[in-house]
Amino acid sequence: MKKAVIYPNKKAPELFRSRLLNILTWSHPALIFGMYLFLSVVAIYLYHVEFGAARSQITIYFLLGLLSWTLAEYLLHRFIYHKIKDASYDSGFHYMFHGIHHAYPNDKSKTVLPPLPSLVIAALFLGLFYLLLGGKALAFSPGFVIGYSIYMWIHTMIHGLPMPKRFNFWWKHHNIHHYQQHDRAFGVSTPLWDYIFRTMPQKGRKTITVVNEAV
Repeated sequence: MKKAVIYPNKKAPELFRSRLLNILTWSHPALIFGMYLFLSVVAIYLYHVEFGAARSQITIYFLLGLLSWTLAEYLLHRFIYHKIKDASYDSGFHYMFHGIHHAYPNDKSKTVLPPLPSLVIAALFLGLFYLLLGGKALAFSPGFVIGYSIYMWIHTMIHGLPMPKRFNFWWKHHNIHHYQQHDRAFGVSTPLWDYIFRTMPQKGRKTITVVNEAV
């Protein structure tokens, strides 16, 4: 397997010549979280009022959506953001959406998916959920996007804050993915699906070359 090269001390280059387009590639997690929190409250309210759903039913479908996000997070990371063949990320779509974050893992401007592509992906999932679940999607989808928001905060903290003494398993697992084995440890919120799909890190193995250049 070809080794991946990363530059932890450098800022990522701009993706576009247009200053406006480059601004649109940046986002703050609070903006994304606020956006999805608002949409989730509206959806749950509609499900409760228009469909007469009980609180217990809302809670069940919300939690199922939350759990489903962790699986989607793994599958998107493994099979969309990384190439299926060798988990590389160094060209085309893969580089623009995810590879640039891998190549420059400490550039905080590249840890959150911007609002526009985030909303497009969320709309596609909502359409799929509505086809499968009907009105129940109005409770399931909020759980799904809140799960995404939690993942986003965890991901941002891992790349922006030093490793804490408690709950440091998040930092350790994700840093292995970035600094040791780019084809392992795809789960960020939880390593559950790495255990299930057998992509937990292998001790003593390294597929990444770290280049410690000055900023």
